[in-house]
Amino acid sequence: MVRREVEFGQVIGPLHEQMYCRGGGMGVLLTSCGGDGRPNVMTLGWGLFGSYYHDRCVVVVAVRPACHTFKLLADVPEFALCVPTPELAEAVSFCGSASGRDCDKFRETGLTPVPSAHVRPPSIAECPIHVECRIYHPQRPPHMILTPEHRRAPVHAQHTIYFAEVLGAYVREP
Repeated sequence: MVRREVEFGQVIGPLHEQMYCRGGGMGVLLTSCGGDGRPNVMTLGWGLFGSYYHDRCVVVVAVRPACHTFKLLADVPEFALCVPTPELAEAVSFCGSASGRDCDKFRETGLTPVPSAHVRPPSIAECPIHVECRIYHPQRPPHMILTPEHRRAPVHAQHTIYFAEVLGAYVREP
C-alpha cells in the first residue's frame, strides 16, 4: 500500500460524509490497541473535526465505557480513523456490532492492519483515507449538560468524549 500524507483539511469532507450514518454514510472505522499491541477496530457513527485549534488539527470522538475500545484507549491513548469504501459495508456493520473482547475483528472481516506512521494502532489497508490521532483529553460529559433521558442512562451507556490531536492524514495512492 502506497499512501501520501495530506493536509487534514483535505480529508475532512470525506471523513464527515462517512461519519454520519444518518446522512447516508455507514460510519468510520476507529482502530486502537492495548498495551499488548493486539489491534481492535470499531465503527463510529459521529464525531467532530476542527481544522485548527491552538495550531493543531483536532478530532473529537465518543466511546462508551462498555466498549472494548474504551479500555484500549485508556491503555494506549492513540487511534486511527479509517474511511471505508462502499465495498466494506459488511465489515463496517460487523465492527459496529461485535466486540473485540470476543473475537478478532480484523480476522473475522478480512480487513488488513498495516503499520501507522505516528501511532501504535494500525491503519486499515482497504480504506483509502487514514487519520492518525493522539488523545490529549478524555472527558466524561458533566451531568448538567446531559438530557434528562441521558441522565437516567446507566454509566456504561454514557460516552466519554476524547479530544485528540491529528498527527497525520493520509490518502491511498491508486
